[in-house]
Amino acid sequence: MKKEMNTKEKIRSRDRKIGEILLDEELISKDQLQEAFRIHKGRDIYKPIGQIFVDQKFITKKQLNFLLDRHLKRPKLGNILVRSGILSEHELDIALEHQQKSDLRLGEILVKLDFITEELMRKTLCAQLNIPYIKLETTSLDRSLVRIINKSYAKKHNIVPIARVGDTVTLAMDDPTSFWLVEELEATSGLNINAVTSTRASIQDAFYRLYENKDLLSGDIGVELIKEDDTDTAIMATYLESHDIVKADALMSKIISMGLQNSASDIHIESGDQNIAVRFRIDGVLREPDFSFFQNDLNKNRRQIISRIKILGKMDIAERRRPQDGSFRAQIVKDGNEFKIDFRVSVIPGYYGENAVLRILDNRKAPKTIDQLAFSEKITEKLHQLLKRNTGLILITGPTGSGKSTTLYGALMTLYRPGIKILTAEDPIEYVYENITQCEVNYKIGNTFANYIRAFLRQDPEVIMVGEIRDAETAEMAFGAAQTGHLVLSTLHTNDAISSITRLLGLGVDRNLITSCLLGVVSQRLVREICSHCKKEYVPSEELLKEFFETPPTDIQWFKGQKCSLCDYTGYNGRIALAQIWMPNENDVILINKGAVIDELRKSSYQSTVFMLEDAVRLLRDGRTNLEELIRALPYSHIYESRQILKSENLG
Repeated sequence: MKKEMNTKEKIRSRDRKIGEILLDEELISKDQLQEAFRIHKGRDIYKPIGQIFVDQKFITKKQLNFLLDRHLKRPKLGNILVRSGILSEHELDIALEHQQKSDLRLGEILVKLDFITEELMRKTLCAQLNIPYIKLETTSLDRSLVRIINKSYAKKHNIVPIARVGDTVTLAMDDPTSFWLVEELEATSGLNINAVTSTRASIQDAFYRLYENKDLLSGDIGVELIKEDDTDTAIMATYLESHDIVKADALMSKIISMGLQNSASDIHIESGDQNIAVRFRIDGVLREPDFSFFQNDLNKNRRQIISRIKILGKMDIAERRRPQDGSFRAQIVKDGNEFKIDFRVSVIPGYYGENAVLRILDNRKAPKTIDQLAFSEKITEKLHQLLKRNTGLILITGPTGSGKSTTLYGALMTLYRPGIKILTAEDPIEYVYENITQCEVNYKIGNTFANYIRAFLRQDPEVIMVGEIRDAETAEMAFGAAQTGHLVLSTLHTNDAISSITRLLGLGVDRNLITSCLLGVVSQRLVREICSHCKKEYVPSEELLKEFFETPPTDIQWFKGQKCSLCDYTGYNGRIALAQIWMPNENDVILINKGAVIDELRKSSYQSTVFMLEDAVRLLRDGRTNLEELIRALPYSHIYESRQILKSENLG
């Protein structure tokens, strides 16, 4: 009895910690904490107290998940089963011992040892985490959902989309605790994901039922593609019959034409078992166009299409085991006007064959100044301040596809004047400018970022742009150039501005060098803009408002796209840049030099940072985006921290 009481006390003590965290973060009141404990104590079946806070609408699911991950409080399956009385401590110890000797997950081992049935294990997990358990065998599936999650992704993660209501998709997951997977899908699809689960066999059966036949979205062809060079036809003829060459050319023309017509930034061509899937990335989200009128031709000629892409990109057509990169240029005729488009190509080997991605680089869209980037007035002003400096290092951070290169080009063209020399090292060159000297990285012949910087220092430049700092040698050379009287611009892959310090220290850059050279860090994201043709006023849900604001603002008129043919029934058309900018102040410099922990530096940086959420509220007030898009596109850490610092009445 005493042992049982001690166990309960330990559980309560552990649960009380998440309550204390919520109190410290001012997300709940003391009365709400007491109410949650009262409900928790009165339950016959154990439920984590964090979930009770969500059930009572004291906090949102995203807030709970963020804090559980941040403070390493995520409940484990074994602990949940023991607390529920379904598994004994002794059985859990045996299972954990077996797990150390195998690659299986704990749930699989428990079922294999016959300690619990799979169905009971999953139902218990669902009850504790408030995730529905459903019978997939009797559930009808919406075949149109294959447009949202492709076959290879669903198979890899053992997931099946089963229904859609409005902007919410119900997703059957083999592992419903994979919260990162839900967040990734919400970010890439622009939809809300409602996770459910069933037995593994049921999920696999539903997968085969759903993905037997693919439907495709609609699209139009209205652009004629004219290839600029076709001197490699003889090489291709070695591998293909003459009629195959003509067919591959025609199909590639149609694919690229439709990509340009739909304003795609990338074209994804993915080989399947007996088919080929083509998807366009439009406004940051992958979509499948309607190729039904020639899908059979695509399937029959899938290898020839990949071969044609490799020929265009000047790759080794016989090499099918290794990834390859290349590029080509095409002349396009549209509405009687001729212009050239550059394509950056990446080909990788997959299980069913090679997959290709074509990045579309339209020089007409190249920025001429940072004022064209449509940042907020405050961010633009800060950027102009940074670019007036003669020496030092400016960093642009963010994930792939967040517009970092575009910002760099805008900054370079803002800096350009006849009296200075600008040199760039890029991998690859995305936009070509006549007034600056651009060099492309080529690792095969030793033209690395670091070697280019070393050579640049002998070319007497005022400004150096380094495409990315990705290794210790490049970091050392970039900071060395910044220290010797040059203005250096570059990018880093980090989640926010302050994380750049952790990344630079990890690359071996000395603290004193960082503080003497680093002028400022811009962290940015791209969010979709509401379609102006179908935009209508609406009221966001209370839960969504709570994610962003301590007190919902009363001076914002909320808008949402109603989905029309002009926005391809997405409710959005085009993208806008949002940014956070940090310019280290004196206290920040002191903390970096003395090696303060990152949390202390982060708190200090609040005084020298323009927050991304502050920039986002500007777009909300202008009716250009909405909360649904912001929570999809922005890192939740940005929203969470900004919400704690910036009160809604001060976001002007």
